[in-house]
Formats: sequence, C-alpha cells, structure tokens
Amino acid sequence: METRNLSMKRDGSAETQLSSRGIRVKASQVESLGKVLTRSFYNNAAVTYILPDPQVRLAVLPWFFNSVAIRAGRLCGEVFTTANVDGGALWIRPGVDLTIGNAVRTELLSLPCGLDRSSIVRWNNLIGYLETARRKIADTLHWYLLALGTEPSKTSIRTALLDPILAEADWDLQPCYVETFDEKDLLFYGQRGFRITGAGKIPKGGPNFWTLLRPPRPAY
Repeated sequence: METRNLSMKRDGSAETQLSSRGIRVKASQVESLGKVLTRSFYNNAAVTYILPDPQVRLAVLPWFFNSVAIRAGRLCGEVFTTANVDGGALWIRPGVDLTIGNAVRTELLSLPCGLDRSSIVRWNNLIGYLETARRKIADTLHWYLLALGTEPSKTSIRTALLDPILAEADWDLQPCYVETFDEKDLLFYGQRGFRITGAGKIPKGGPNFWTLLRPPRPAY
C-alpha cells in the first residue's frame, strides 16, 4: 500500500509539472486564453485608465485579446500557454514592424460595442507614449513581451510561460523588453534577468509605468 501511494505521488507530481509547462497555444485554446487574460488584466491600471466603465471593460477585453493581442502574437511572434490554459505569454518577435496601436485600429470595426471618443483618445495616448519609450530604450532587435497573465491562483506558472522565449533570446543573443504598470512585478522580472531602464507616468491622467530590458545571457 505504501509503495503504491508513493508511486501515485510521483505520478501526480509529474502530471503537475507537465500541465504547468509552457507550450505554444493551439487554435482551439485561443478563446479560453482570451478569457483567462481578460480576468487577469481586468483591474490592470492601464486597462482601467482606458476603460473606466466596468461593463465596457468586460465587453472590450475579450475582443482585444482574441482579435488583436493573441492574433498579433500568433502572426508576428509567439504565444505560450499551458495544457490547461491557466495563463499566457504573448510575444512579438525581433524585427517585426508592428505596433499595437495599428493592430487595434485595423480591428476596430469588429469591436462588439462602440467606444466613446474619450476612451479612444486615452487608448491612443497610452499606446503612443509607450511606443515612443520603447523605441528610445530598446533601439536594437528585441523580443517584446506584449502581455503576461494567469489565473489569480496560478501566478507560479509565469516563469514557465516566459522560459521558452528567454532561452531562445539567450541563444540568439537578443534582449527582451517589457512594460509593467504594477510595481509588484518589478521583483518578479528582476529575478528573471530584467533590469529597470525607465519609469514614468502616462500623461493626461494616466497610470505610472516601468520599462524593463533583459540582456541576453550567453551560454559559456
């Protein structure tokens, strides 16, 4: 009985590790991932600045992730999730001439609800400011982490979601770049080799933000 119980524990541990490993998202997982990222970013400072109305936010976020962000990642970079779709990391690969502002404008006609002018102005203001900052700070070819989010109870998988691209970036000797609006994220990213390269506040009433760059770690 004891041997069998030990075996079950080992099998359970292996199963947990496999389910938490970062894997490329499948087409069948996109909708589920959009829902997870909607929950993860619902109270994000940038999101609440752009979309202060909770009902509008609830309608717009699934559209943004499914039609814009995840789509951009799959077409122009990489999107990693887990077997159970507990979270996702959305990357834009080096050398891709794509801005999220352009991607949003391209898909606006498919938006399920109308956005008022003030929301659009705030969205353009935030995206434009961040793009300007990224061009100044990350002036070489780099991986751009567009979004990293998980179910609230699954934050421990964030490292597994990042690892595949961090390893690829190290192999190709390319840096990785990310912005965050949550000061609590700075420790997490710092432990994974990111360095704070700038900080500021989005003009016209926007939130505070930090920019981080991770130099490649060559294998010796």
